[in-house]
Amino acid sequence: MLKFKKLIMKYKILILLGCLNIIGCNQNNNSKTVITNLKSELTIKEQNDSILKEQLEFLGVEDQTLRFLLPHATEKFGRESKEYDYIWSLINRQDSICENKLTQILKKHGWLGKSRVGNNANQAIWLIMQHSKLETQEKYLPLLKESVANGESEGWHLAFLEDRILMYNKVKQKFGTQSVWDNKLKRNKIYPIEDVENVNQRRQELGLESIEEYAESNGHIFNQKK
Repeated sequence: MLKFKKLIMKYKILILLGCLNIIGCNQNNNSKTVITNLKSELTIKEQNDSILKEQLEFLGVEDQTLRFLLPHATEKFGRESKEYDYIWSLINRQDSICENKLTQILKKHGWLGKSRVGNNANQAIWLIMQHSKLETQEKYLPLLKESVANGESEGWHLAFLEDRILMYNKVKQKFGTQSVWDNKLKRNKIYPIEDVENVNQRRQELGLESIEEYAESNGHIFNQKK
């Protein structure tokens, strides 16, 4: 009887060791599976980001190409010509197409930062947003603010978009980035600025040069008193 008990105990130990070995193997397999899955997810994410990067960069090209024709049309036909108006009609149509494409991306992925899609694609988001409808700009402005706060977008992107929204709402801008065409002077004038005495401090905080330098480099008229 004693021998039989010893035999049973021996087999119990062997069975226990076998079970522990199986559990260990399963845990190792599970760990390997988790690691493999994580690697696969990272690879898919990188591939998706690469696709988004290409899409956004091409949207930037679509946004800018027709605008490159404006100086030539202005010089050859003048601002009052039908040819000039026609180019603007094409630009407006293309802006609407780009806006629709961009908003689909933003709804799904948010405001994609530099670390995910690179500087050019990130700037393309801002460019297209600058040329979007006012309600679209106002809707996505908080996303850009968050992106800038996280260091994922440039501060001057925020300055330009905020100012454009303010100008469209017919109130004074904050940073002096926006200008309007003066038919009499045949030049762009800086749109009125709120608290103009401190505008350069606000501009510096978002990485912009002084308002005087900005106006001079772009050929804009800036009259602080007015």
